[in-house]
Amino acid sequence: MTKIIFILNVLALSNAYTLELTQTTLGFTIEPKLMRAFHTGIAYTSFGSITMNNRFTMRAGFSVGMTDSVFDMKVFVKAEAALPIKAPLMLSLHYRYNGLLEYKTHIQSVLPMVFLNGRWAGIGLGFTWYFTIFNREPVIIEPVLAFSGYVNFYNTEKGRIGLQCANMNDFASKNMGAYSLTLGTQITVTTQCFIINEFTLYQAGSVGLAANFYGIAYRGGLLFRW
Repeated sequence: MTKIIFILNVLALSNAYTLELTQTTLGFTIEPKLMRAFHTGIAYTSFGSITMNNRFTMRAGFSVGMTDSVFDMKVFVKAEAALPIKAPLMLSLHYRYNGLLEYKTHIQSVLPMVFLNGRWAGIGLGFTWYFTIFNREPVIIEPVLAFSGYVNFYNTEKGRIGLQCANMNDFASKNMGAYSLTLGTQITVTTQCFIINEFTLYQAGSVGLAANFYGIAYRGGLLFRW
């Protein structure tokens, strides 16, 4: 009898830790930008994710573009885990690479972060550690506080409209004063296809709540989920 109970407990424990693919996403976007320092720019991005047991998510993305006449390349890989509690609390570890090959500049960063994600609002806090190499000079290490917050005004199966304030995104982080404001929508075309639209206002920094305009961008594309 004891052996049977032991075997059943082992089987239940192994089933509890069995990873099952529950969702996959794939997306493509284009982002034209108008910047004060670099005038114009454009970026083409592809990204995707897989979710296991509705709790563990691996995300990755690749972006190439031009800022004026300078070619830039960006990559990110992100692991997320939802904690097994009632609150929608999530931990993430984020790796990013930014390369300006013409300037022989390579920037790598690691960002651990904590998110509280709700249907109507959410917030995230973390620290970005930047490792910058410029033309074979010694590595420059710089810590940057990262934050992100959002509010959804409309969120149903038909789509979503929300506003986000953050000093970071999938590919980069900025200092505390150089946050951006993004008005984003996601429109449902089918149960597996969605249209993404984002309008972002960038500013170079703020002192005493006086923001200095830096640029604007539009990001649009398609997201597939199954």
